[in-house]
Amino acid sequence: MKPFSHLSVMRETGFLLVFILCVNCKKDYHSTTPSQLSPGLISQQDGASIAAQGTILSQTRTATFLNNLNNFQQVFGDQNYPRARAENVAADDNIYTRSNKLTAVRDSTSSFTSRSVASLALQGFGFAIPDDAVIENVSVRVRRFKNGSPSVGDQILSLMQRYQCGVGSPCRYGLFWTYRDTYPGKIYPDTETEYIFSQSGIGINGGFNHDEVYEWTPAIINHQYFGVRIDNYVPIGKGSVELFYDLVTVTVEYSQP
Repeated sequence: MKPFSHLSVMRETGFLLVFILCVNCKKDYHSTTPSQLSPGLISQQDGASIAAQGTILSQTRTATFLNNLNNFQQVFGDQNYPRARAENVAADDNIYTRSNKLTAVRDSTSSFTSRSVASLALQGFGFAIPDDAVIENVSVRVRRFKNGSPSVGDQILSLMQRYQCGVGSPCRYGLFWTYRDTYPGKIYPDTETEYIFSQSGIGINGGFNHDEVYEWTPAIINHQYFGVRIDNYVPIGKGSVELFYDLVTVTVEYSQP
C-alpha cells in the first residue's frame, strides 16, 4: 500500500503543476490582446488627436510695399502720401507715414479736388501659410491720428486679394470695415490711437453692402498682391488736415488638419 500511495501522490503533484502552468500561460496570452487595452490609454490617445486638430496658429506681418506695387503708383500717383515708405509703418516707433495737407470742404455735398483724399495701398506682406491650412481669422492693427481741425474718417478700409479689379488696381475683398453708404466712417483721432479691425476667414457679409460671400485661402493671403487698402472721406470743416500712420500690421490665424 505504501508504494502505491507514494506513487499516487507524485502523480497528483505533477498533474497539479501542469495545471498551474497552463493557467498562467492563458493569462499572459490574453493580456497582450489589443481588445483588452486599458480604456484610459485609448482616451488619452483620442484626446491628444483632438487637441492637435483644435490648435490655432498665427502669423503677423508688415508690408514691404506702400503705393508702389502692382503699378499702383504709376496709375494713381502717390495718392497724397508723397514721402510714404513701408518701413515707416512697420513698427510702433513714432516714425510716421504722413499725408499731404488735405483740403477740407464745408459739408458733404460740397465739391472737392483730388487734394482732399489720400489712399494707402499696403502689400507684399510675405505670409507663408501652409497650403492645407484653414483660415480662421484675419485682423489689421492700425495706429494713427490726424493733425488739423477738420473732421475726417474712413471711406474705404478693407483687405485686398491678389486679383485685379481693373488695370493696375488691386481688388478689395472680404468684409469691408467701412463702406460708402456710411458717413463719416471711423473718425481719425487727434492723438495717436490703436484700432483692431477683424474678420472671420469665411463669411456672407463681405463687400460694400455687407452682402457678398467671401473666403480667404492660403493662396490669396500668401500672394504678394494681398494687402490693406485705406482711403479717407473728404475732410469736413475749414482749413486742412494731415493724416499720420505709425503702424499697420496684419495677423492671420489658421488651423491645420
